[in-house]
Amino acid sequence: MKRVIALSDSHGDKAALRAAVEQALRVGPVYAAAFLGDGLSDFAAVQPLLMEAGALCHAVRGNNDWGSREELAVSFLVNGVRFYACHGHEWHVKYGLDRLCYAAMECQAQVALYGHTHHAQVDLERGMYLVNPGAVCDRYGVAYADIRVAENGGRRRSVSRWDPKGLSGKELAEIRKRVQGGEKIRF
Repeated sequence: MKRVIALSDSHGDKAALRAAVEQALRVGPVYAAAFLGDGLSDFAAVQPLLMEAGALCHAVRGNNDWGSREELAVSFLVNGVRFYACHGHEWHVKYGLDRLCYAAMECQAQVALYGHTHHAQVDLERGMYLVNPGAVCDRYGVAYADIRVAENGGRRRSVSRWDPKGLSGKELAEIRKRVQGGEKIRF
């Protein structure tokens, strides 16, 4: 199974973007990372960390990436599943996802990744997953989107919330058990 993470909208908060990337890498290997705009210079700062971990990196420009020469949209393949990645402003995603869906369908994508709205969201439209990781700069709620693609092209998708104090999933599960057992834990 290969993991694809999507991050978006850091808006100058390099520390938050780095924390989200480090959190994703702690969970396990990342096959590909897609940065969905509005913070390309921030992504350039963490891209070496991802590449050092063996991740393929894709980035698109957002409406606040002035002067950038990155594409507005890219598509890439993971285990036979085509991804379409864009920021979303050119597709007016704040007013509906139809334009995004049609653009992704034109390149025969099964998963469309987008940002711009600052709201994490996962939808299934016309047989295609539409995934928005939310905004890294908000530092609450969701840190990144995590899409896992099986060798046969099957997919699981989720959004990963910020973990307190940088704890791993295993550590959080242990804390959850202790709290359920009545123990009080402070962070």
